[in-house]
Parts: sequence; structure tokens; C-alpha cells
Amino acid sequence: MWLLPFFLVFLALGGFYGGLSMLTDPSGHSLQMAEVLPLVRVPTHRLPGLFLVTVRGALPLVLVFALLARPVWPWLDRLFVWSRHHWAWTTSLGLGLVLVLWLAVQAALIGFRWPIQSLTGMNGLLIIVLALVPSVQRHYRLKQR
Repeated sequence: MWLLPFFLVFLALGGFYGGLSMLTDPSGHSLQMAEVLPLVRVPTHRLPGLFLVTVRGALPLVLVFALLARPVWPWLDRLFVWSRHHWAWTTSLGLGLVLVLWLAVQAALIGFRWPIQSLTGMNGLLIIVLALVPSVQRHYRLKQR
């Protein structure tokens, strides 16, 4: 049960580092990514930085808390009732899928130029695989009411 939260924390650390770097230096020079701006349709790295801080930084930490504490938040329980699993499990799986999709879009727009892209892609795949491990699914499956 600890591997899924571990890889979510790993994702969060990378998300905060990359996102905060982009927000503090929107030109991309600090990450050696200034040449990327002409390839994507954003004027600065602020929007991708905001995405990284929220979706790849803060969200994984919320999910780690929720996977470990399994809080009962009725509005989220109702929103994810279709999955028959705790909302944190479903969102972790979805985050892994979004991460892999994000990297596919990156590959199409700018190619794979930095090692962190491959590392992040592997992390996304591991999040998906770990969420789908049968014992993990059983652990987060909701009890029938």
C-alpha cells in the first residue's frame, strides 16, 4: 500500500520544483527551456508552471493524505460512487492517466528532449500500474451499503 503514495510524493516534488521554477522565471531560462516557448502556444511558462504546481504538486499530496487516512468527504464520495472505490484511489488512477496524456501532448509539441520527461512518464505509468494491482484495488474498494 505504500508504493502508490511514494510515487505520488515523488510526482509532487517534481511538480513543485518545475512549477515554482517556471513561475519564478517565466522565461524558462532557469530550467534551460527558453527555446520551448515558440513551440507551444503560451507567451510565458506561467500557465504550465501553474499546472505543475496544482496538478502535479498539490493534488498528489492531497491524494497521499487521502489514501493513507481515507477521509469520508460526502461530496467526493457521491461524485465517485460510480467507481466503487475510495475517491482517492480513483483520482490517483486518473492522475496517472492525465500524466501520461500530458507527456504524449508534450512529445507531440516539443519532443522528448529532457530526461525528466522520461522519468515523469515512468512515474505516471507506475502510478497507473500500482493503482491497478488487485490488492490495492481491494484495499480501496468501498463496502457495499
